[in-house]
Amino acid sequence: MNPAKSAIPGTILLALAFSAAATGTTMNHFDAKGKPPSRYTIAFQQHQRSILPFEDERDFEEMKRGFIAAPAYREILADEGHVAWSMGKYDFLLEPGKTFDSIHPSLQRQAILNMNYGLYKVMDGVYQIRGFDLANITFVEGKTGWIIFDPLTARETARAALKFINEQLGERPVVAVVYSHSHGDHFGGVRGVVDEADVKSGKVKIIAPTGFMDHAVAENVYAGTAMARRMFYQYGALLPASPFGHVDQAIGKNTAAGNLGLIPPNVVIEDDFEERVVDGVKMVFQNTPGTEAPAEMNTFFPEKNLFWAAENIVGTIHNIYTLRGALVRDPLKWAKAINEAIYRFGPKTEIMIASHSWPRWGNERVMEVMRDQRDTYANLNNGVLHLANQGVTINQIHNIYQVPA
Repeated sequence: MNPAKSAIPGTILLALAFSAAATGTTMNHFDAKGKPPSRYTIAFQQHQRSILPFEDERDFEEMKRGFIAAPAYREILADEGHVAWSMGKYDFLLEPGKTFDSIHPSLQRQAILNMNYGLYKVMDGVYQIRGFDLANITFVEGKTGWIIFDPLTARETARAALKFINEQLGERPVVAVVYSHSHGDHFGGVRGVVDEADVKSGKVKIIAPTGFMDHAVAENVYAGTAMARRMFYQYGALLPASPFGHVDQAIGKNTAAGNLGLIPPNVVIEDDFEERVVDGVKMVFQNTPGTEAPAEMNTFFPEKNLFWAAENIVGTIHNIYTLRGALVRDPLKWAKAINEAIYRFGPKTEIMIASHSWPRWGNERVMEVMRDQRDTYANLNNGVLHLANQGVTINQIHNIYQVPA
C-alpha cells in the first residue's frame, strides 16, 4: 500500500490554499481564543469534497423513508430539571447547501444523516424512534403489547419515546425488552419504559445475551467514572454544539444526560443461535460475543424477513481500540460473526435495521452493506497485522494503513 496515495499533491494544495484564502467566509468561533480554519485546512477540506463519493445519496433516501411524525419539542428535560437531550442545538447542520471548512466533509455528511428525528415506520408492525438519544429505540408489535429493542441511555428519553409512539399509534403496554448488548446507551433507559416489579414477577420479559450482566457492570460501574471522563475527551461531548465544537459522534449525536439505570434480565440467550417466540413474534437470536461489545446479539425475524443487526452493522465503521477504555474489539471475530449472519439469514433478509443509523431495504442493498462491513473488519485485522509484520509501528500505522477501495 502506498501512503502517498491519500496525500494532496503540493501544487494542488497551494492552488487550493490561495483560492480558499481569497474566497473563504468568516465564521464566529464559540471561544474568544478560537480561530477559523487556516487556508491549508480549507484547501484540504476542499480536496476531500472533490474525491469522496458524495454522489451516492442512497443513505439520505433511506434515512428519510418511513417518516411518520416528529414531536414539536426538540429538547427533553431530566427529572431534575436540566436538559437531558437537545436535538435543536444541532440545527445549524440543516442549513441547505452549507459547508463548514472547520468540519471534515465526511463527518459533516454523517452528522446530517444523524439529524433523523421522530417516529419512523420500518415495516408493518416495526417502528423506530430516532434522534431521542445516541441510539435508536425500536418497537415491535406483539400480540398484546410492545416489544422494545434497546431502551436508550436515560429514563427520561426512553419514557418520552414510549409516550410519543403511544400518542401516534395508540397506547400499548410494554411486554418485553431486548438488550442487544452491554453498552449503557442500549439499556440505561429501561426504567422509563417498564417497572422492575413487573420484571421480577415475570409479567415483562427482559432478554439479553449471555455474559450481559458481567460486562454491563464491569464497564458501567467498576470502570464507569473513568470511562465517562475519557469519553468526554474522545468525543468532545462537553464542547458547545458548533461547527467549531461538538458536531456528531458518528453513530448518533450525543449521549443523553439523564438518569441511567439497569434492570437485570430474566431471560438470557445462552446458545450461539436460539429461537424463541416473544408475545407471538418468532425471533432467532445470534450471540456475537467479542464483536462490537463483549456481550452482544443479533436478531432475525423469520416471519418478517427482517434482520436486527444490533450495533454490529451500522452506518459507519467502528473503532477497534476505543480511547474511552472499552474492551478492545476483535475485528476478525467481528467479521466472522457478520459472515455467519450473511449465510444464515442474508438470503432471506429484505430489511436490515440496527440500534444506530437507518434501515436498509431490499435484499441486494442489505447484502451489499453486510458484505462491505464484513470485509472491512476482516481487512482491519489482516491489513494491520500484515503491516505490523513488515515493521510498521503503532505510531506509524494510522498514516500507512488504508481501507481498500
